[in-house]
Amino acid sequence: MNQVSRRLFLVFSLLLLVSVSTKAQERQTPYIYALSNPVVIAPGQTSGTVTLIWDGGKDHPYAEVWVRVDQNDETFIVEQGKGTRNATVQLGRSYEFKLSDSNVLLASVRVTVTNVPPPPSSGVLTRPAPVPTPDYQPIGAVNGKIRWKKAYGVVPVSSNLQDSLDNQCISFYVAALDPRTNQPLRSDHSQMFKADDEGDYHVCRYTLKLPANQQWRVVAQMGGDGLLPDPDPNPLFLTRAWIGGDPAQSKPPAGGMRAFIGSKYVTLDRRNSRATVDFELYYAVPPSGNPR
Repeated sequence: MNQVSRRLFLVFSLLLLVSVSTKAQERQTPYIYALSNPVVIAPGQTSGTVTLIWDGGKDHPYAEVWVRVDQNDETFIVEQGKGTRNATVQLGRSYEFKLSDSNVLLASVRVTVTNVPPPPSSGVLTRPAPVPTPDYQPIGAVNGKIRWKKAYGVVPVSSNLQDSLDNQCISFYVAALDPRTNQPLRSDHSQMFKADDEGDYHVCRYTLKLPANQQWRVVAQMGGDGLLPDPDPNPLFLTRAWIGGDPAQSKPPAGGMRAFIGSKYVTLDRRNSRATVDFELYYAVPPSGNPR
């Protein structure tokens, strides 16, 4: 690809990304989900922190977040149409966080608290429970990695830098889209593994099960998958500053946003039951700027 073609490709990609992002914001569906769920309490501790992310959509700008602990009455947390907030949770209790508007339930998420540590070394992080599960048996899997420059930092899943570094993969996921309909496969979600750094890059590895004998477009995204094929429009993932990196590069330039390169089409069968697709997060910037 020559320089002119490459620039035209970047311009087209950026315009497509902006169009998709705008579309996502126009058709927001109310949701609330929790990062690092279940919450794993450190040995000797009795409480921890869960990060909630919610969006009531354009029809619910004054949505409220409530919490029900065990079987007690619900407690008000905040009135905010969309946002991110840390909440303290106690070992031995169950939590249900609800997003509502005028006493109408929009969405909810249950959070469990445990002192059982995650699997050693791999630290498998799974996506929220999929719905619904079709009647097929996965024939194989796509494996690969998502990487990004350390200078970009990591998603601030809590105010503690080390917690954010330890959970740097939890905000990412890989999904499969049907090229014929552009609709996502809502069954087995990718599992993310924190991997060893590669020089100046943070790395997350993943595995994604797929059914056989059908072409899929494998894509990487951040945040919630409820808006697929559109990306999650939350600024925390697209434009806000991250932590732990170079302050001068912790967020995209003005007018830019975070995006991924590496999407591919994959077809698995019994002879070829494995495929590899790697992604890299980068800053998509307006044509007048320079990709970083």
